Amino acid sequence: MEQGSGVKRNSGDSLLIKRLAYGFLILSLVNTLTNLVFSDLNLKRVVQLKLASNRLTELIEVERGRNLILNAVHSRVKRNPKFYKEKFVREYLLMFKEGEKVVPLPKELWYR
Repeated sequence: MEQGSGVKRNSGDSLLIKRLAYGFLILSLVNTLTNLVFSDLNLKRVVQLKLASNRLTELIEVERGRNLILNAVHSRVKRNPKFYKEKFVREYLLMFKEGEKVVPLPKELWYR
């Protein structure tokens, strides 16, 4: 049966549609709230990951600073390798030239 263009819908139909729409809205809100609290990636975990990410960013900056210092030392060693080889042998291996006299200094007078 065809309804004419002037026939209005039954008020029960529109009430049912509104209830279904509100029902789906409530279900989606409940689903969202339960996921914020009970899921593997809940709100607490997201905050923890954000704090860990910030800490890692700080550590990366520290390592970049150390890398700059090491690059500077590396370039100095490449420019004057003989001096640094001799310095390494004297300071770390405690080897000295024959006939050379070594006077130990107190630690406060050491240079680096």
